[in-house]
Amino acid sequence: MTADTRQAMASLFDRTAQTYDALGVDFFTAFAHDLLDRVALVPGERVLDVGCGRGAVLFPAAERVGVDGSVLGIDLSSAMIERTAKDIGDRRLTNASVSLMDAQEPTLDDGVFDVVLASFVVFFLPDPVAGLRSWHRVLKPGGRAGVTTFGADDPRWAGVREVFKPFVPAELAWTLAVRAALFASLESFGQAVESAGFSAVSSVERTYPVKFADPGHWITWSWSHGQRMFWELVPEDQLDAVRRAVLAELEPLRESDGSVVLAQTVRYTTAHRGCLRARAAVEA
Repeated sequence: MTADTRQAMASLFDRTAQTYDALGVDFFTAFAHDLLDRVALVPGERVLDVGCGRGAVLFPAAERVGVDGSVLGIDLSSAMIERTAKDIGDRRLTNASVSLMDAQEPTLDDGVFDVVLASFVVFFLPDPVAGLRSWHRVLKPGGRAGVTTFGADDPRWAGVREVFKPFVPAELAWTLAVRAALFASLESFGQAVESAGFSAVSSVERTYPVKFADPGHWITWSWSHGQRMFWELVPEDQLDAVRRAVLAELEPLRESDGSVVLAQTVRYTTAHRGCLRARAAVEA
């Protein structure tokens, strides 16, 4: 990924920052709590939240590690960092902070964190395995990582995805296909995590019903996170037609109360950085 592309990604999330995870959908925050349960933070730990966004992981993590612990959130989006820093100040938290930084190549010292958390971030990186290596590097020996990624798409929503396909450039489509292979299964991603140096890699998959008040609610929400990229690929003079096409695909999915429900599959992966003593024994 070139510097220009990185800046484009940062700008994309700058544009989502105002409404990110703030449109009445139980999404990133719900998954963050499950991730923290699986990583089992304890008071006093030092935590790095990679791609912290608006703090879905950062704030509950800060609560769990307590005043003797700390959480540093990093993000490439200056708007995300600015808004989350304000939230930290408004909450008068002394154990949480944020910094503008590249998730793939964080400018942090080696071996300083007990835990690295990355919620729905790794697939945005130009080189996901390089990012995993960086996260391994900043962990203390014996430290652990917790990563969330998306699993299989809800097949009932396939028509919505098809609406956007004609607007995806061939190069981007190829890139997405290559990345899909890495995240195709628990096994393929687990192998990638191991290749970055982690051990004791474990993954589980859970599917959650994500409810939207109506089809229009999903459209508004989809502009507030990474899906916005696909909307912005649509020429302005075709946006209304695409919106109508999406609504037409979602209309048959309405529940009796008018809502639409997305079956969202989430994968939770945990791993450890082997302790120095154990590594020495293996090498011997």
